[in-house]
Amino acid sequence: MKPTRTLLTAMFAVVTAVACGSETRQETAQDVSAARTEAAQELGEARRGAAEETMEARDDAAEVASKGAYDVAIAKTEGEYKIAIERCEALMADAQDRCKEAAQAQLESAKQAAETLRDRM
Repeated sequence: MKPTRTLLTAMFAVVTAVACGSETRQETAQDVSAARTEAAQELGEARRGAAEETMEARDDAAEVASKGAYDVAIAKTEGEYKIAIERCEALMADAQDRCKEAAQAQLESAKQAAETLRDRM
């Protein structure tokens, strides 16, 4: 009776496995391999995407830093110009005119230097 019972149990297990849609070991191995391949591809795509976004962020940060440095240089230059003009006011006619012209030339030169530096970055 035991051999028959064991045989029936084994047959039941096989029928149940087939009826429930269980896969063979080979099918399972193929599915696992395919899932690994797909996961590796998705991981690679995610890494490439992250690298591209990082590079774009670095480029954006460099551009922002460049503009910020330019804005600071221009503000400093314009502040120095205003101070120079106020100092020129203490001078007499021709000296005052020459002083203001020199301050204006200095302002234009400093702005040009800031623009050149900004454009190089």
